[in-house]
Amino acid sequence: MARVHDNKAANYRTNGISKLTIAICVVVIIIVILAFTNPSRTDFYTWLESEHGIHVSYDVNEGTTYTHITNGQERSLNFRSGHIQHVGIFTTYNETFMDVEGNEINIKATGVMNMFFKR
Repeated sequence: MARVHDNKAANYRTNGISKLTIAICVVVIIIVILAFTNPSRTDFYTWLESEHGIHVSYDVNEGTTYTHITNGQERSLNFRSGHIQHVGIFTTYNETFMDVEGNEINIKATGVMNMFFKR
């Protein structure tokens, strides 16, 4: 009787779905979800305004302009440098601005699943 039980277990493993296959499918599904929910540059600009009060606008004649709103006052910012690294399942942003007084504002964030986290 023990031999019949062993054969059923062996047949299930060869004909059924193995734990490794299920694990690989779960990992692939997670990677696809992360890739599709990787936030865009526009999402970053929206987060930048809500989190740091920096508004980004674009005009054909003037180009991209940055304004910083603090204590109800709007100040112009100059974009100094920036780096964006798209990894597929997440994106990192590092941007530096300078205000009119010469103070640098450095923003570092990681975007994943349509959310941003400060670094």
